[in-house]
Amino acid sequence: MKKSLVTHICFLLPFVLTVFNLQVFITRLVSTAIAQIMAYGNLGLLILGVALTIKKRGPLSKTARLWIIFYLIYFLFAILASAIHFNPANILVAIIPFIYVLAFYVYLSIPENRKIFRNVATIAFVLSGILSIHLYNINFDLDRGGIYMYKMDRSGGVYADANNTALAAIISFILVYKLFQPKKTILKLFKLLVLGIMLYGLALTFSNTGFMVFIICLVMLNHKFFTGIRLIIGVSLLPFVYLALANLNVLTADLDLVGQQRDKINNIVNIVTFNTSEVDDSGRNELVMKLINDYVFENPIIGNGVDFAISQHAHNTIIGVWADAGIFTLVFFLYMLGRYFLETMRSAPDIRYFVLPLLLVMCIFMLSLQSVINQTYLMALFVYMAYLIDDKDRELL
Repeated sequence: MKKSLVTHICFLLPFVLTVFNLQVFITRLVSTAIAQIMAYGNLGLLILGVALTIKKRGPLSKTARLWIIFYLIYFLFAILASAIHFNPANILVAIIPFIYVLAFYVYLSIPENRKIFRNVATIAFVLSGILSIHLYNINFDLDRGGIYMYKMDRSGGVYADANNTALAAIISFILVYKLFQPKKTILKLFKLLVLGIMLYGLALTFSNTGFMVFIICLVMLNHKFFTGIRLIIGVSLLPFVYLALANLNVLTADLDLVGQQRDKINNIVNIVTFNTSEVDDSGRNELVMKLINDYVFENPIIGNGVDFAISQHAHNTIIGVWADAGIFTLVFFLYMLGRYFLETMRSAPDIRYFVLPLLLVMCIFMLSLQSVINQTYLMALFVYMAYLIDDKDRELL
């Protein structure tokens, strides 16, 4: 086996396995011990891959380097906070995303590796999306470790969480839309089919955040379309879109929507009609406010400890960083995200309108998910985006 192939396997196999959330599947369905072996095996592959790549690495991304600085600051304050407040800290688990950042920081420094990574990432996300649809159709609930006795209201996908699945579905849509540019008619039809499947997977999640973010991303992906008379027509249609959303309950009355499905439709109606007091946030706002009032304001400088916010189920990445590692870490985190947006806007148009929707969807979902910066496959995508925006003269394809 060629050395280059071994190198690619060392990085891409752990990435694909995390996209499919295979470790959790093995934990729930097979054995915790085997899942742990797989996790250590992934880290071993990444370390081996770095050893094989380090000498021939390319120019390193300054934007991606900010993640390394962020994690160092985070662990400095969070470990200190854990020690001071006697809060338990599973540092080995918490450090895994950092290891992935370091590994892909080296691997993606080589332009040829970025081309391979984007293709593998696109295929992996699409296949995981198809698997998520299949799991919903057979009523498989990963949280319960098998076929659920009652019909599930929302698709939890391979991540056992509707919002995470919605996030992955939107990422899949963006990757296929921008990176797969076929010339033949049959392949163009195939692309439309794949995009339709990803959109269907998003619909099954009944994620209000996902629906709203997808519309924004779709407009960005088609920014060239909205010029001149098309822009005027598009703006003139907005009142009809608003009326349709405001009467969504009437329009979907004949559909067999139950439980959370109907609740999510009600949420959309309440949002667009500014009836915000009736919007159901599944208790997230209460959890976030409890975290802020009881813990963030109590220890605003150094925080409360490693992964403390996760233990409180706060479902907010940004407030979670503050709760874990204090205000200085939060400020640097926001600065880093700001740098991402700034460098993206300075990039070539093809890069800009590919990275911006990806970046926007992940940042918006940070407001409802605690797990964005803890998911290793998402961290690999952040590093990939950093290399694209730092190479401003390069075209996407």
